[in-house]
Amino acid sequence: MADVPGRDTDAERDMGTGIHSKEIEREVSVAEVMNKAVIIMDINSDIPAIAREMVSRDAGSVIITENGKAIGIITERDFVKGIVTEDKKPDEVKASEILSTPLITVEPETSIVEASEIMLKANVKRLPVLENSRIVGVISNTDILIVTPGLNTILKELIDMNREALLSTPSLEEVSEGEDLQTGMCESCNVFSYDLRFVDGRYLCGNCRQEEGEDYE
Repeated sequence: MADVPGRDTDAERDMGTGIHSKEIEREVSVAEVMNKAVIIMDINSDIPAIAREMVSRDAGSVIITENGKAIGIITERDFVKGIVTEDKKPDEVKASEILSTPLITVEPETSIVEASEIMLKANVKRLPVLENSRIVGVISNTDILIVTPGLNTILKELIDMNREALLSTPSLEEVSEGEDLQTGMCESCNVFSYDLRFVDGRYLCGNCRQEEGEDYE
């Protein structure tokens, strides 16, 4: 395709953002950066035992299985959201009550760019890596950003592109005071938003909820 006058070429954009073309051309796979030291525990394990295992191995998540099949994941956020903020006693809470499910996974050959897009859309920070129905690792957003610092620039540009929409969203302080609000890409308009709500199977921003003519607030 011929270059359109007035439009930056890929090379020019790379120079402007500081992203090396080699970095973009070489699609690093999830297998190259994932953490292979995965903690896997049964759903009948008690919460204190799960917490102790995470602390002892300095891990941020635990894969939960049932009858040998991975069904969910428990992260530090799940502990805070499901136990601390609810003022519950850990030994009185079951793993099934706080785990995040269904489990969103990727394959080892998935590129880290695609993995980052999945994280953003699903509003998660970690993705278990599944190979032949077996968990072989976990990749986090931190793993991706460490190995590919250029993604920081890409994310910044995405936010700049949607700045107008972002300015119409509530502040982080306002969001933190709301209930059930999520941050990520709206599944209707595909715009980054700080006030997503899960409506009829999709995460929608405030504008799309209003456009659909329903008061979801």
